[in-house]
Amino acid sequence: MQACIEQCKWKEALLENNNQMERAEVLLSNLMALKSPDDDSFIIPMDDVIVTLKTAILLLRK
Repeated sequence: MQACIEQCKWKEALLENNNQMERAEVLLSNLMALKSPDDDSFIIPMDDVIVTLKTAILLLRK
């Protein structure tokens, strides 16, 4: 029984770690998308800006 509990804790920790890595990847991908290849302007959809900001806040709070 104790081994099952420990295994569940490890699985939860791995899932949380994977989620955090995915959030960081989204954040970095969105930041990379800011650079326009043609000029000095930003090209990123508003939804991505919101997701990027929320992701940054989540990562900073942890």
